[in-house]
Amino acid sequence: MKLTAFLLETALIALACLYLQHLFLYTSIKTMENDNMSNLPNCPKCKSEYTYEDGHLIICPECSHEWSLTAQEENDDESRIIKDSNGNVLNDGDTVSVIKDLKVKGSSSVIKIGTKVKNIRLIEGDHDIDCKIDGFGAMQLKSEFVKKI
Repeated sequence: MKLTAFLLETALIALACLYLQHLFLYTSIKTMENDNMSNLPNCPKCKSEYTYEDGHLIICPECSHEWSLTAQEENDDESRIIKDSNGNVLNDGDTVSVIKDLKVKGSSSVIKIGTKVKNIRLIEGDHDIDCKIDGFGAMQLKSEFVKKI
């Protein structure tokens, strides 16, 4: 009878120790996850917050974009310079002219050479000019197909 009570008491103590170990490990893992998640930036491509670090790279699991944190800091310091077909620097609000006939996607119409585009806005991406063209509406153009007036 005494032996059974002793074994039961020992088993309860062992279970309590295991529970405390598990609780300690769980809270330390959660603390590490919170520390790592709060220090890492969002993905610059898709803006996902679920990025993780792998060596010296930061990886986005949603869009598979990989980048270096030091490279991102260097790019933040340098602002993107957009130039027209002649090498002139473009700014927001400039007026440009189209240098070749451009087909409009989803339409049979064409933007003719020499078309003036007023009050451009520079954006990130492949088509780096956002504008409104009379007779066509809002659209995006590549800077390589315009010249500054």
